[in-house]
Amino acid sequence: MSVRYVDLRGKIALVTGAARGIGRIIAKELAKAELKVIVNDIEEEAGKSVVEDILAAGHEAFFIKGDLRSEGAIKALVETGVQHFDRLDIVINNARPDLRILPFEESFSEWDLAMDVLLKAPALLAKHAVAELRKVEGGSIINIGSTNAFFVSHQPLAYHVAKAGLIQLTRYLACEFGSEGVRVNCVCPGLVDIYDNNKPLTSNPTNKAIAELSVPLKRAGSAEEMAEAVLFLCSDSSAYITGQVLMLDGGITLTDHFHLARKAFMNKRNE
Repeated sequence: MSVRYVDLRGKIALVTGAARGIGRIIAKELAKAELKVIVNDIEEEAGKSVVEDILAAGHEAFFIKGDLRSEGAIKALVETGVQHFDRLDIVINNARPDLRILPFEESFSEWDLAMDVLLKAPALLAKHAVAELRKVEGGSIINIGSTNAFFVSHQPLAYHVAKAGLIQLTRYLACEFGSEGVRVNCVCPGLVDIYDNNKPLTSNPTNKAIAELSVPLKRAGSAEEMAEAVLFLCSDSSAYITGQVLMLDGGITLTDHFHLARKAFMNKRNE
């Protein structure tokens, strides 16, 4: 049996929240693989700069501004994208709002925002995109989850709950759309070396030391590594994979707090 290598040339991918962070890198890596990319974000200037970078590299992309809290905007996003590129093969739900890190009692002020963007929007985007995905061979939805679906961190309550819900949404949609040839999967990044103030997270020596202590692979992941996993799930190389959650965490969810604290204590004692 021959191996089906990744070949996505000419396919059309919609990436939400593609102006910054992981979404920006996903959009650029998809373009490098010769997909045509619909870049969506609420930040117009930043979103258009992603498109400019893709066009300058000789690839195709198109920006559509849209507020994912509105079902009308989501419907228009799909319709405009299809009108521009004539089809839609892949939907990547990446958008996330800026949420404040608030104590539990105060966090409900942003509950609706988190749920609307992180959970309801992917469901509505599936609702309005599935008719187009049914028309193509290998239609696919990829949800960008988080390891916070499985354990608690500094992120606010609603972020954790929405990301956990996104996993069950992934499973539900995979079951619902499977007979129609549309696959739905979820990737859950862990510690990613994204840029903070124009510097990678682990350019800070303390952050680097923490990553080496807490991640079995002893480093943070890169946004490019997250994008590579997305490319795999877009491709025919994953044609028999649906309803699955892929952990991209370097093993950080494999250990427990007692083990980490003991390790840090022993290292400190041995200094």
